[in-house]
Amino acid sequence: MKTKADAELAKWCQALVPNIVDNVPDGWISATDLAEKLNKSRHTVANQLAAAVREGRAEMQKFRVMTARGAYPVPHYRLLK
Repeated sequence: MKTKADAELAKWCQALVPNIVDNVPDGWISATDLAEKLNKSRHTVANQLAAAVREGRAEMQKFRVMTARGAYPVPHYRLLK
C-alpha cells in the first residue's frame, strides 16, 4: 500500500513541477542581469529601464523564475525596435 501512495504522490509532483518557472524567451533580460553585464547598480539600471518603458523604447513582462526566495515573478525587459 505504501508504494501506491508514493506513486500517486510522484504523479502529482511531476504534474506540478513544470508550472513552477517560465522559460524566458531570447531577447528578454532582468534588471539584475543587465546591471551585472553593465557593471552598474541594479537600482540605477532599474530606473533607466523604467524610464525606457515609460518613453516607449522598451517593454516589460514578468516571467516566473527561480530566485533566492523560490519561484517568483520577476520583471524582464526587451528593447523595442
